[in-house]
Amino acid sequence: MLCYPWTHKNLFYISLQNMKPKINWKEVKTVLLDMDGTLLDLYFDYYFWQEYLPEIWGKKNNMKANTAKDKLLDWYQQESGTLSWYCIDFWTRKLNFDVLALKADVRHLIKYRPHAESFLQQLNDLDFSLTMVTNAHEKLIKMKSDETGIDTFFNQIISSHSIGHAKEEYAFWEKLKLKIPFNVDETLLIDDNLTVLRTAREFGIKHLFAITKPNSQKPNQNSEEFEAINSFDEIVF
Repeated sequence: MLCYPWTHKNLFYISLQNMKPKINWKEVKTVLLDMDGTLLDLYFDYYFWQEYLPEIWGKKNNMKANTAKDKLLDWYQQESGTLSWYCIDFWTRKLNFDVLALKADVRHLIKYRPHAESFLQQLNDLDFSLTMVTNAHEKLIKMKSDETGIDTFFNQIISSHSIGHAKEEYAFWEKLKLKIPFNVDETLLIDDNLTVLRTAREFGIKHLFAITKPNSQKPNQNSEEFEAINSFDEIVF
């Protein structure tokens, strides 16, 4: 007989993932939304870093695609969770390659996640003040805004590059609060990055939601201790 390592903790996490998100809007005054993997399909970024860049960069350096990919993945791992990982200028210098121009080659892959655009419109219609908080570099925010018009929904857009710390770092939230004062008990954050959510929780932000499927071409992620949103049409106002 096969034995599966199910625990009460495992079952609790699974039940959270299967629940429809319940946001207590009466308690929410500040709405903070991530961009990539939350509002926009993460497939664009995944495809670029995992497939397209290794192929093109490998050809430039006379490397086989697999060899180039292995080398790049090692560098990605070294920078994971840091501001450098999200910095177009950093990778342009490190690779001696115009990364932004290369991203523009596949910009047709930039898409909204299911019902994200209508969700943003509903928030606007209800007069919520929206702030985008993203690790994306300002140059990429512009590219994605030009492609989708996502910037038009927000009162302000804050890149971690303007703060000087990645969202995974506690210091990001300290400096964000100085930049845009908010009450942590009345703040909602939706983000696909569980490390970011845990850091925000440590900072005191009360209303936290993950994303079930950041990348449309990959399996669902385990949102663990966080309630998760699959499609934004699940949210009831």
